[in-house]
Amino acid sequence: MTNLNPTPFIALALLAYPHPADAKSADNPDEIIVSAMRSPRQAAETGSTVTIINAEMIAQRQYSFVADALRDAPGVSIAQNGAYGGVASIRIRGASAGQSLIVIDGIVMNDPSAPQGGFNFANLDLVDVDRIEVLRGPQSIIYGADAIGGVVSITTKKASRAGVNAFVEGGARATVRGGATFSRGDDRAHARGTISGIRSDGISRAAGGAENDGFRSIAASLRGGVQLSQIWATEIVARFSDSVADIDGFPPPNFMLADSPDVESNQEYAVAWRASHSTDEMNGALTISYNQIDRASRNAGAETFSANGGRTAIDYRAGWRISKALTLSAGAEFERTGVNVSGIEEHARNAAVFGVAEIKPFEGLTFSAGARRDEFSNSKGATSPRVALAWRAAPNTILRASWGEGFRAPTLFELNYDQFGIVPNPDLRPERATGLDAGIEQSFKGYRLRATYFRQRVRDQIDFDFAGSGYFNIDRTHTEGVEVEADAHYANWLTAAVVYTFTDAIDENTGARLLRIPKHQGTVSITASPFSNFNLSASANFNGEEPDFPTPNDSFYRLDLRAAYQFSDQLEFYGRIENATGQTYQDVSGYAEPGVSVFGGIRIRR
Repeated sequence: MTNLNPTPFIALALLAYPHPADAKSADNPDEIIVSAMRSPRQAAETGSTVTIINAEMIAQRQYSFVADALRDAPGVSIAQNGAYGGVASIRIRGASAGQSLIVIDGIVMNDPSAPQGGFNFANLDLVDVDRIEVLRGPQSIIYGADAIGGVVSITTKKASRAGVNAFVEGGARATVRGGATFSRGDDRAHARGTISGIRSDGISRAAGGAENDGFRSIAASLRGGVQLSQIWATEIVARFSDSVADIDGFPPPNFMLADSPDVESNQEYAVAWRASHSTDEMNGALTISYNQIDRASRNAGAETFSANGGRTAIDYRAGWRISKALTLSAGAEFERTGVNVSGIEEHARNAAVFGVAEIKPFEGLTFSAGARRDEFSNSKGATSPRVALAWRAAPNTILRASWGEGFRAPTLFELNYDQFGIVPNPDLRPERATGLDAGIEQSFKGYRLRATYFRQRVRDQIDFDFAGSGYFNIDRTHTEGVEVEADAHYANWLTAAVVYTFTDAIDENTGARLLRIPKHQGTVSITASPFSNFNLSASANFNGEEPDFPTPNDSFYRLDLRAAYQFSDQLEFYGRIENATGQTYQDVSGYAEPGVSVFGGIRIRR
């Protein structure tokens, strides 16, 4: 591993950050953002900080999994326990994995049985994804618990015509990946089904290990709906994934990460039904959803751990346009979660109501304010206020600011788990966060720049106290930083992009930096289309030194190269080289990452 000076990288970041014409961030004032209020809003009227990764960018960058795409988003860091199926967690603005909410087509996907209630991104591919919206800062007013750091809202593709798409690719470490989509749709009805899979011999997850740890996964999804009338519509979405990954454990006598015959299986199920109505004065939607995640670990065939978590949710939200200057939104939610962790079974309930007012006192200024109240069956309730402002101060200048509170309710695992010497603590309080951000977006001819300052403090953070052998409200954390994004378009065929994030994340109890949060990170990318049917792109990711246990992770950079040739409207050939310079690095201390990896594939559209 190499220690790198981030200064040249930062200098380059301040010169130009481009997105391909598909523009990744919500810098386009006319672009529509859904995640901020869970209903469409123009970017120029949104006080929240949002990054958009759309289908065109996903195709150009040849991302395979959602975690790959999120690495290029400002304010986001990814930690994965080795590649090819290793547990992948997200941190937004320094918040822990359990303090960020993951939503797919309106379904909350966080795992109720996980110790902190986070989500494992390892198995979430991009085959059916239309767009990803990364909403940063406390968002509990709309999304409830776990939205302290932010929200990743994923929308899958909706069929607009009849067609079949398929792809297959292969490459390094006997990796084969493929998928197919079948769709049919018009103005009245739509249906789209997708199936995808991957298998790989992998690498040793333990750094320096001798055996490869393989991975295989299969996933399927369905989205269909009917426009019942000009006012009423209904839709159903469903998804399933099944994966098996070889993992390295901590075998005796040293109990250090090393080669071992451990295997982890993971099954995820989710389904939702939605009925919506819309008029010029009012819109509303009722959603009923269920998701379940089943996990199990085995050593030499014998089960060593199992966890099952399920969530049933009923959600209704509505909006009223009172006048051109005033819009009101309100909603109510009910949620029931249940877990079974190695035979320990528990359940919890949560009910919530919220209201938001959006005011436009004059053209170009949008102000919103609201609050939410949550009540829990197994913990104290929480009230979460929030205010946000977006002001187009000049034709090419937009100012944004927001302040809000968020919370994370203690998980059933933290409250009740009593094995391996852990003592249950039913008196845990919700984690509470206060966050603010302020930024400016400036457009020039062919250029765009956005800079955002953020600060957040979490109190009553739940952590494991080894002295007390259980979970307690013992920590206070403070996070402060800056996100810089810029883009430039050089003629009609060349674009360049830079994202840079500075994050200072501190444990106030000890003064130490928070684990796995780099102070400096960023991405530089260039895309060239010298011919209408030929595309080249390159991106370099920089990740600064970060504390970890048992040893810190050194800084590193990774270079990826890609090319695609559109042979015809129906046929495309593509290829990429990941980690082209063969950097040796670790996302998580002790876990290896792949070296140079070459892949090639073919895509068919009909």
